[in-house]
Amino acid sequence: MVEKYKTIYVFDTQAPSHKYAGQRQVEEDYQLQPNETLVEPQQGQDNYWNAETGAWVASTVDIYCYDVNDRNALSDMFSVPAGTTLKAGQTTVVPKDGLYEPRFNGTTWESGITEEEFLANQPKAEVKPSASQIAQANTLKDVAKLQVAHTNQQKLNADLMKDNAALKKQNQTQATLNANLMKQLAELKQEVMTTKSTTVTA
Repeated sequence: MVEKYKTIYVFDTQAPSHKYAGQRQVEEDYQLQPNETLVEPQQGQDNYWNAETGAWVASTVDIYCYDVNDRNALSDMFSVPAGTTLKAGQTTVVPKDGLYEPRFNGTTWESGITEEEFLANQPKAEVKPSASQIAQANTLKDVAKLQVAHTNQQKLNADLMKDNAALKKQNQTQATLNANLMKQLAELKQEVMTTKSTTVTA
């Protein structure tokens, strides 16, 4: 008995675009899976499977979804095969750049909040210093410590000079006192010698 085969064509169901993913041979009685078809893709073009029409198409359309339960706020965006029927809460109108929390008014997209409100809701980023900034801060800290040490050393030097001057003055005073004592001692000695001489003569 001769087995019969057929070619099936596979498309990607993980993405709404249903892009062509390849082909393979299967037995004649093989049951098609949800991501397979017997329709042959067109040659020389991209192919996307439109399940509504049961045909391959050459392009996709961008769909913008809005939440009808949340003031028509933009909720999602994806691509579908060309010719796909739009569902409730979907549009092909492209939101313009610069809109904050876009909302669909039935015709166009508009900002749901002001720029000030948007910026106020943004998390405050923690600014961490760079390695060079840390190094510079440490250098400034070291310089400050050296300046304090230098100031303290200058004060100590001034105190030592003051103490040295006082000691020098004290030494000069002591020297003067010693000189006077020696002078008085010499005079007293002279006086004793004179008195002794007078006594012997008498």
